[in-house]
Amino acid sequence: MSTEVQPSFVVPDLLQGQWTTALICTYGANLTFFETRLMSQLAQVPLRMILADSQQLASRLGEAARTGQRHRSANKAYVVAPIRHVRAAHGKLILLLGPASGRLVVGSGNLSYDGYASPGELWRVFAYSEEQPQHLDEFAAARMFVDALSERQLVDSPVVELLQMAWGGSNWLPESPSLPTAIGGNFTGPLIDRLRSRVKGPVNELIAHAPFHDSDCAALKELVAVFNPKQVRLLVTDATSADPAAIERSLDGATRAIVERVQVKGEPAAYIHAKWVHLIQSREETLLSGSANLSRSALLQSASSGNIEIGVITTGPRGSFDSIYSHLVRTAVRDIASLPISYQAFADGEADEDDQGNPVVLWSRLDGRTLTIIFSEPLAAGATLQITDHAGRTVEIGSQRLVGPTVQVSLTANAAALISEGGRVVVRIDGVDDYSSSTWPYQVAHLKGRLDKASQREHLPRLADLPEQDAELFELLRELDQTLIIDREAVWRIAKPNIGRESRPAGSDEPIALGDLDWDRVRRDPRYGGYLSRGHTAGLPPTDIQIVLAAIGGRLGDLGLDTRQLDVEREEDLAKEGDVGLSSDGQEADEELEDELVRKHMPVTTRTRMAFDRFVRRYAAALDDADFIDELGPIPAAINAVVFNHLLVRLLERDAVSPRWAIPAQAKTWMFLWGKPGGQSLASRFDDETASVVRSVLADAGARTTTLRGLAGSADHITEQEGFAGLQNMVRYLLTDDEFGVNVDGLAEAAGDLQMAPRLLGALEQAAAPTTDVEILELVIAPYGITRSSVEWRQEQVRRVGHGAYPSTTFVITAPVSDLTAGRAREMLGRVAVAAYYAGHEGAYFRIRFAGNGKAVAFWDEGERVGVVMVGDEEQELEWIDPPWPAWAMRLDELESTLMARSKVAHTA
Repeated sequence: MSTEVQPSFVVPDLLQGQWTTALICTYGANLTFFETRLMSQLAQVPLRMILADSQQLASRLGEAARTGQRHRSANKAYVVAPIRHVRAAHGKLILLLGPASGRLVVGSGNLSYDGYASPGELWRVFAYSEEQPQHLDEFAAARMFVDALSERQLVDSPVVELLQMAWGGSNWLPESPSLPTAIGGNFTGPLIDRLRSRVKGPVNELIAHAPFHDSDCAALKELVAVFNPKQVRLLVTDATSADPAAIERSLDGATRAIVERVQVKGEPAAYIHAKWVHLIQSREETLLSGSANLSRSALLQSASSGNIEIGVITTGPRGSFDSIYSHLVRTAVRDIASLPISYQAFADGEADEDDQGNPVVLWSRLDGRTLTIIFSEPLAAGATLQITDHAGRTVEIGSQRLVGPTVQVSLTANAAALISEGGRVVVRIDGVDDYSSSTWPYQVAHLKGRLDKASQREHLPRLADLPEQDAELFELLRELDQTLIIDREAVWRIAKPNIGRESRPAGSDEPIALGDLDWDRVRRDPRYGGYLSRGHTAGLPPTDIQIVLAAIGGRLGDLGLDTRQLDVEREEDLAKEGDVGLSSDGQEADEELEDELVRKHMPVTTRTRMAFDRFVRRYAAALDDADFIDELGPIPAAINAVVFNHLLVRLLERDAVSPRWAIPAQAKTWMFLWGKPGGQSLASRFDDETASVVRSVLADAGARTTTLRGLAGSADHITEQEGFAGLQNMVRYLLTDDEFGVNVDGLAEAAGDLQMAPRLLGALEQAAAPTTDVEILELVIAPYGITRSSVEWRQEQVRRVGHGAYPSTTFVITAPVSDLTAGRAREMLGRVAVAAYYAGHEGAYFRIRFAGNGKAVAFWDEGERVGVVMVGDEEQELEWIDPPWPAWAMRLDELESTLMARSKVAHTA
């Protein structure tokens, strides 16, 4: 949006957009205008805040109290709060913030019909987006102006709390500008000093207008003295507050002075409330606009001794600001004394704060059944409060506690419900009407709830166990797709939000090139920033990623969230779901997940399963995309992995995803997280600091427990041997990996309790064990280079000690075994014992016959503890054999023994 000076902006037209926060700073606040004209336009904005001068706001609210206006939504559906400054809080701005964009309006108008919808004001408008980031520093300056109110304790503490939530919802907004900006307040110095620093060289003409001057026109006189223009042109209206004689005296020092009477073209009665100082030089000109009148407290003093003001100072080539005069009719005034104007004491922004004779309520806050009331001074010991609502109904008090100026009132349930409906509350000290104050309690939880609902996905908190209904499960998928950055496609949506894949050049089916993606923009996006937020900051809504991880880790309570449906609020108080947030366009998301024409004719169960299949395939492909993973970064990649680690287990349990896609994706996820033989785990690939964060992510999400559950459960879903081999290899590896560290406590946690752990251990053993004939044969012959075609199991009758004729399942090698010795035969016999176990052969008699080596044979009778090896003329009796059990099998035996011992202890305890 252009920042061209616009005197005729109608402010309501500027409010349109998908914002999460609308913040208005104003001197005067017409709440009826706001509620009737602006709230409907801001209905989709969850956090709406008005900060107004305390004296002006008190006057408005006092009038509301006298005339019976309830303003039920005040401090419940929107915030209206005082700026408590010793002089006037006169700065005027509108700050509209979204997750990735903003609009800033700085000018002269108060929150009223005349101030926001008449032609007599002057506004400067700035916009920020990823496509137009050039005004980011102006937004930072506006934030710094607002933060200065908090830092100086000029606003109430609930307001400070909500402001932090507003900033947290737009993390693109810096705390302070990186360079000098056009926008600035007068907290660190007078505005005239800022203007002086921006103007270099002689000034040809000074043009000034403001509706209010001080009694001696000192500000006008100072402008003339500081800039020494060749000509001064003062613009006045019939409503200007100024003493004509003081004007004449202030212009005495000017080389040439002109006074002109101005009116709005076509609307001569329109009130011109705009303020500006226009300095024209030979080649350029500078304009100061904003809130400051031509007075000491506005222009010549800093906020410490004067008003709080904000201004915009812009320099451009000659003619840059002609537009501010285009809608005006100017008439020269020959005799200043003839002007029908006079100085009006305590005019706009010039009044001193009145002293209060009695304790008055400054603000109040409702939290559940506790009403906290802050007075202007401590109450007398023993003072009691009487509280009524807007209709005069008594609010029942359970108890009250006085601590200095603070009174904490414990309400009955009915009384709390009465106040929570919203509107004015009247507080009387000792029941005396003269000691009464009206207050609109801040309902912070309600206000936060509006922002939480807008910034969070409805179904993400239900990720732990997944929604029961397929339609809700499908919506969860959409929310995950709009939250997670899982592949280049997701990055494309962020970096090119207005360009669909179909709009790419020819070859759009080709993978998206990393060079086509603006990673700087992606890293500034709230979706990416959510990955890097470690820990929940008090006062700020949790990010979507924090909700996902908390749901997986069973820690939603730490975020103050619950998966149960919240009470439905009244329509006027509730931001509609989906109207604001961090997602890509909903239609685009649908097209990504499924073809619309096919979707309409499918049962919801089928389309949900198909959609998850696509989602899983996208993620699995991204795990193979090393370049993408490197750009994404280790922490986001780790978070994606723990999310899919959990999601795939739950989806397989629900039969909501096809095992042919889910099982390979699980194996890839586990290899990515924990490594593979000869490889590294994710955490071990990085420096200590990054590795610590990654390990924390895994621990908080219970990734090891989930992996164990997935390893044990996935075998039941495998129908293809290739998929089983991948699972089998991971089980074997993780059982023996020291970093993964399978132990009895982990098994018990994954199984649910210690009694169920043996069942889970048995499932792991089943998944790890060789099952195919080929693999079982390889257990014997792999080290020796013997081909599979030359070996087989044969049923043979042999004489067994103590058993007579015995049917032996003999391992027969038909081809000659080179360099066969008694020692090698004994070694191979041990391998036969292992192979026979996994082949499911009954008995404890193991025999190997080397048919290609004559009558060479070896056997071991485990029951009788005897055995013989015969190779050629050599015969050896065996006292034992040493089966080479795989390391993973030995680990399973250790875990089983430990479980049995632990179970015995538990039974005898």
